Amino acid sequence: MKNQLIKLTNINKSYRNGDQELRVLKDIDLEVEEGEFLAIMGPSGSGKSTLMNMIAGVYPIDCGHIKLDDKDISLYPEYKRAGLIGRVFQDPMMGTAADMQIDENLAMAKRRGQKRTLKWGIKKEEKKLYYDLLKTLNLGLEERMTSKVGLLSGGQRQALTLLMATVTKPKILLLDEHTAALDPATSAKVLLLTNKIVTEQKLTAMMVTHDMQQAIDVGNRLIMMYNGQIIYDVKGEEKKKLTVPFLLKKFEEASGSEFVNDRMLLK
Repeated sequence: MKNQLIKLTNINKSYRNGDQELRVLKDIDLEVEEGEFLAIMGPSGSGKSTLMNMIAGVYPIDCGHIKLDDKDISLYPEYKRAGLIGRVFQDPMMGTAADMQIDENLAMAKRRGQKRTLKWGIKKEEKKLYYDLLKTLNLGLEERMTSKVGLLSGGQRQALTLLMATVTKPKILLLDEHTAALDPATSAKVLLLTNKIVTEQKLTAMMVTHDMQQAIDVGNRLIMMYNGQIIYDVKGEEKKKLTVPFLLKKFEEASGSEFVNDRMLLK
């Protein structure tokens, strides 16, 4: 039996919008086992990215508890969770330092969660590690380790961000629509790379996506969100049988409304 890695209990989050209170997460209960690759889908405003931000500590939860590897991290600030959690964002410009070299970005990621010191040089064995890691991308970046990251394309930068998020194995990898800003061909390459890294390193991962077919194809578990709640949860062999029409029907049954989201339906 696999270990339970993350447990969310009664997670609630609201924001003020003028005089109104907007509840974006409502009584979320979720358990994720070690080695699960969870795809999270739902229309815009359903709470997907907010859920990821709560786990990462970007915003405090209003109530409830977040446990990671049986440790309550509910009150941990974001910087304290950084050594435990790897993140890749939608914007390829986030997660990297544009004016630093490729190897410097990887070195910075490798030291994530450690105390900063004045002794910051990159050792010879580190350079070899980064060269070998970059070579696995098949993008030729291993020959450009001293190039500034700002010179890379969006796809190259997102691939580098994936390496940075996993160069030190995180307890959990959070992927927040990390292919949405890329063209279809580049998106497919980054997704293949994501699968490769998650599978080879036996990572536990959670991926937010607007692409319904992507949510079906990727990972071994899928949850659907609507109006701040989880309305459908499927895994294993049952997930492998899913189709887009079935998910649309499931959404309408669970939510009582039609799925209207061009970004998802046009994929």
